[in-house]
Amino acid sequence: MKKLFVSVAILMAGLFAGSAIAADWNFYGSARMRTFWQKRDQGGQDIKEWDWDLQGNSRIGATVKTNDVISGGFEYGSGPNLRKLYGTWDFGGGQFLVGQTYTPLVAFYSDQAWGSDEGLLSYGDLYGGRQPMLQVKMDNFKFALIKPSTKALSGTPTDKMIPKIEGSYHMKLDSALSLDFFGGFNTVEVNDSDDVRSFATGVGAIYNMGPLTLKAKLHYAQNPENYGLAGKGNFRRYQGGDDSTSWGIIGVADYKADDMWNFQVGYGMARHEVNAGDEDVDSFYVQTKINMAPSFFVVPELGFADGGAFGKVDIYAGMKWQINF
Repeated sequence: MKKLFVSVAILMAGLFAGSAIAADWNFYGSARMRTFWQKRDQGGQDIKEWDWDLQGNSRIGATVKTNDVISGGFEYGSGPNLRKLYGTWDFGGGQFLVGQTYTPLVAFYSDQAWGSDEGLLSYGDLYGGRQPMLQVKMDNFKFALIKPSTKALSGTPTDKMIPKIEGSYHMKLDSALSLDFFGGFNTVEVNDSDDVRSFATGVGAIYNMGPLTLKAKLHYAQNPENYGLAGKGNFRRYQGGDDSTSWGIIGVADYKADDMWNFQVGYGMARHEVNAGDEDVDSFYVQTKINMAPSFFVVPELGFADGGAFGKVDIYAGMKWQINF
């Protein structure tokens, strides 16, 4: 954390020295600790351990408004690592973004706390992370040209001439029901001969019934690891001339009892298939969010996670501690 704050201090000094016109700075931060006991299977042996650490998604950042049409922001994680750095231009009919932030595929449906806010992202959700990109947003539609992904390629990427292309659309049908549509395509040539094409598409739904909210998301992808999607399992990538296919689904039920107590249960699973075989991964959790004070809450949670070849956690139990400032 010391390196993080030193880096941010240096960055801020430079920004203030070089940008006197930046009139409206709003700083924020989030300190997050995970304290989970878990029992996992490692090579047929049960390993019991405490995962007690600062979460990697603890952060500090700011949003900046220069005038009515130009704004931006930055965010550093506790690595330290750059999470976001972007600027936006409001051109009247929409917004143009330059920089690094969440791609159009990202829409958080789950609040799973274990695994540094895993959120079922590796167990059935559709998550492409924060990437360098150019993006246009018009009303509820987003379209982005993103740095092409070269992940998990067995060879040398020799042609990255086409950016990754992504889009999403949020549709509100009425006061209770909304839908999200997602899609993306990525292509890279390897060793001057092998084209690795990957894509992802999905749909999500949120139904709000007052204190109870139901959420679900379904996706289908080709070579999802090459595309850059989060996930577990060995059979998520292009292998020796064979494309892999993957589909996943998550479901979440969230109940707000009052201003202090919130309850949530969630399940996610994915199946990956390639000529070498197939593999299933899944995770389940139940949690309670307790608001201790404004901007301070804890999340006791119980669950399990089967990551296929990447390890099975038979059971975990513990708590996330979070203070936003």
